[in-house]
Amino acid sequence: MKQLILASALTLLASACTTVVEEDQTQRKEQQYRDTIIVSAEPGFTVFKQQTVCGHPLLEEALRNPQRSDVHAYDAFHEAFAQKFEDLGIHYLSQADDSCDYWMAFALPTSQKLSDEQLMTLFGVSPGLADDGNQDFQRATLMMSLYTAQSNYKMWQVSLQAFAQVETDEMGRRQIAIKPEGVNYAVNRVFAYLSVKDAL
Repeated sequence: MKQLILASALTLLASACTTVVEEDQTQRKEQQYRDTIIVSAEPGFTVFKQQTVCGHPLLEEALRNPQRSDVHAYDAFHEAFAQKFEDLGIHYLSQADDSCDYWMAFALPTSQKLSDEQLMTLFGVSPGLADDGNQDFQRATLMMSLYTAQSNYKMWQVSLQAFAQVETDEMGRRQIAIKPEGVNYAVNRVFAYLSVKDAL
């Protein structure tokens, strides 16, 4: 299992051979443009088109818990993940059954939900951006893992931590502001590290 940490100025490819490419981000010094990503993958791990990914039957309910995730954002990202799998030619089922090749689990905690220490305890990893943000942005973490169905062995995990714009709901609670461009950015960033190939 290989684990790598890089700041937003770097792109990481997790595989048996790791390549690092520098990105030119003119606004990377701005807080809202900073992020950190960690990728762990079993050597040679690949998902093939026509395979089936399902929601994790043992973890999904627990990770959607308001004590661990921003539920409003969780539901938006869940829908975006399902669509991304389908766009890649991978079947996605929200409920696990015998057709599943992999189980997916993810969480979307903010700095107000879980500390770095709690992230490490729950997920075994903490990307660790330097601060918690300000009144307009707060640190949010997207943790996503794929497990072999039935045997429940973790094959791939990605953790993306960034500063998400926040808004206040009708009850006065701060939550992640769901904007299509932000969701698309995060989903594409995460899936850039998943190896997907045509079915054999």
